[in-house]
Amino acid sequence: MKNLSPDTAIADLVLERPSRARVFEQLGLDYCCGGKRSLADACRRRGLDADDVLASLDAEAAPASEEPDLRDVPLAEVCDHIVEVHHARLREELPRLSGLLAKVVRAHGAGHPELAVQREVFEGLRSELEEHLEEEENVLFPVCAGLDTAGDPAWPEGLELSAFEDDHAAAGAGLERLSELTGGYALEGALCNTHRATLSGLAELSLDLHRHIHEENNILFPRALAILERSKT
Repeated sequence: MKNLSPDTAIADLVLERPSRARVFEQLGLDYCCGGKRSLADACRRRGLDADDVLASLDAEAAPASEEPDLRDVPLAEVCDHIVEVHHARLREELPRLSGLLAKVVRAHGAGHPELAVQREVFEGLRSELEEHLEEEENVLFPVCAGLDTAGDPAWPEGLELSAFEDDHAAAGAGLERLSELTGGYALEGALCNTHRATLSGLAELSLDLHRHIHEENNILFPRALAILERSKT
């Protein structure tokens, strides 16, 4: 994709160069759940100038160590990557951040009732994500991993990718709500070192979850569907 175009889908821009996700994160452009939108459409929705964004993308140099390119590796490896990198991070960070938020609310909640709201939103997100991870690992990923090697690929009745995409959209909405409630995880609003660590952790969690959802919505799911379509011809 030598010539960047405002008509290109945001997901495709990130697929070609994963480091561009940093630009979209900074600008608040959704490249995971909203990745099928063209850059021009996404910019209109955010009130951004598409030409300015294109210039930022063009200036984004690929780092020495890029994110792995998952477009052509076996689906089993894509699933393993998601579990070993993103699911493992969530299983570590979700309980850690729950503990930090509880401490911050105990220490500062009386004078800052908004902290309890942030904790409530996070705990709802945590509960949904933990259930989602189990369903992916025990139901969805084994099916996807077997598609590459199956002589006659099949998809279990009742297993709907749209349901997983809906879960992703709900997680994205939860992240957006947390960002709003914390002023974009602004560290200058930290009330203590524990609160600072909480805000920093939430920001990192948000970044990783966006990449996680992007890899499923825009790589794993389309590739799985393409294999199933080819098997019908």
